[in-house]
Amino acid sequence: MASLVKQPFDSSILGGPVYRLEIAIESETPEIRNLVPADAILVSARLPAAWQRPTEQSGFREIETLIQLERTLSEQDRQPAPSTIRLSDPSDAESCAAVAEAVFRSDRYHADPMVPEMVANRIKAAWARNEVSGRTDRTFIWEQEGQIAGFNGCLLQARVLTIDLIAVAEAFQGRGIGAALIKAAFSHYADLADRAVIATQDSNSGALALYRKLGFVETARFRTFHYVPEPISDVA
Repeated sequence: MASLVKQPFDSSILGGPVYRLEIAIESETPEIRNLVPADAILVSARLPAAWQRPTEQSGFREIETLIQLERTLSEQDRQPAPSTIRLSDPSDAESCAAVAEAVFRSDRYHADPMVPEMVANRIKAAWARNEVSGRTDRTFIWEQEGQIAGFNGCLLQARVLTIDLIAVAEAFQGRGIGAALIKAAFSHYADLADRAVIATQDSNSGALALYRKLGFVETARFRTFHYVPEPISDVA
């Protein structure tokens, strides 16, 4: 049965009630518009790519295609991380937020023309800030000459490692830092997790190439839809 989940984090930044619509079976899709709360400024729904799309009359617009990838962890992943990688502490929050705000452009909020870019930037910055302030199980930091060049926030549940948010500052891209941060997570969780999960948009070809090079394989594909009755305000 379909259900609505209010999103306090997103609501606090977008300036009004934001909901996630969870649809359990494809036959519920035609009724998707009837599930939208009257006070919603944005409702998102993520559906398996093979399912029928909501109709244009529903007001839900297709925003992105998200690809989920997985990889098993093995003894070969027990490689020591370079000395430039360390675990985060709360003092890293603002530096990580600045990296995230500057580099993320492929996510669903940036892809939605109804959401101002500065609002989408604030969401990613706040997400990164939360990563090093208690949201994650561990966040790995690449620090070089006193500057944070990248981070990888990870979650662990039921022996599954989820790479929740990973970013490399633009000035440091192309140097293998993203790969090193992921490998550091593999090494750290080798005894704690059986597999790793990561996701990105199908438009993010660079990230997909990296993940596949590191042994990830596609396991699922989803389409994300947004219902936004009015353009989101850019007032902070």
